[in-house]
Amino acid sequence: MVIGVKCQSEADTRKTAEVVAGAARCSDVILLSGEMGTGKSVFTRSMASALGIDEPIPSPTFNILLIHDGPKFKLYHFDLYRLENEDELYGMGLDEMIPPDDGIAVIEWPEICADAMPEKAVRIEISYIDGIIEERMIKIQMPDDETEKALKKCLISAGLNVKDA
Repeated sequence: MVIGVKCQSEADTRKTAEVVAGAARCSDVILLSGEMGTGKSVFTRSMASALGIDEPIPSPTFNILLIHDGPKFKLYHFDLYRLENEDELYGMGLDEMIPPDDGIAVIEWPEICADAMPEKAVRIEISYIDGIIEERMIKIQMPDDETEKALKKCLISAGLNVKDA
């Protein structure tokens, strides 16, 4: 089952990310997909803030990976947009940090290195709704039914517009 969250504003996107961050556990891998401009970086920055990371969270597009220290654990922020395939990821040794031992990984553009991504991951896809620039549909697939039910309950409690996608 996939959870759908209809976001009518950037505030809804941030709130969704905060709930996902609240459910995150050390060594989790979050695969974040979506067209350019749909809000992947907003989502990641909001997660970082919810994790207690109070430093700027720039997009790691030119670095591929930026690591941010948080009070609970580190945030490994990957942006694979500039890679051609997983061979480049392997060549840099970055695959050894997925999943991280001391934090969580948020990976933007995971489809570029699909074969290097772990099977057990949180999969999030952000898309525009009917071309309306302010509205997004965030589809979330958790690695198991138990965590999916718990997350859905938290999203509903946060006042978000949740449905099965």
